[in-house]
Amino acid sequence: MEAKVGASEDRFEPSYEWLREQRHDVLLVHLPAEFKDKEGLKVQISSFGGLKVSGDRRVNKKRLRFFREFPVWKDYETDEIQAEFEKGVLKITLPKKIIKPPLADEEKGSKNSRLNKFTKVVLGVVAAVVVAAGLTGFAYYTFTFTVIED
Repeated sequence: MEAKVGASEDRFEPSYEWLREQRHDVLLVHLPAEFKDKEGLKVQISSFGGLKVSGDRRVNKKRLRFFREFPVWKDYETDEIQAEFEKGVLKITLPKKIIKPPLADEEKGSKNSRLNKFTKVVLGVVAAVVVAAGLTGFAYYTFTFTVIED
């Protein structure tokens, strides 16, 4: 059910445009001349991932109001959204998240280079101990079962 609007209140739908750029997107909301400064303007992020833009302004005995919600994609840094108002235009800048490419196998190895070096040293020591134990066992076996005749 739609609310009735009295003669002293006007709701309007502002025009808007999106400017898509590499590092951020910009939403330009064009407001009527009665909005001369940022007083009465609100820009909020809803818990459902929407960008709420609203305004409420009294001019003489008339009240101008608007409300518009825009979807905000997950690739925006919502904590860094900025808004400014100048010459009848509300400019909302939505910075995009920087997505880091996955590390190549070589880069993954370099991050754990100390661990890799340690692992190689430990495996080398273990191999040396096994070889030494094997040689010792072989020498003992050979010495005890060798018959020396005079």
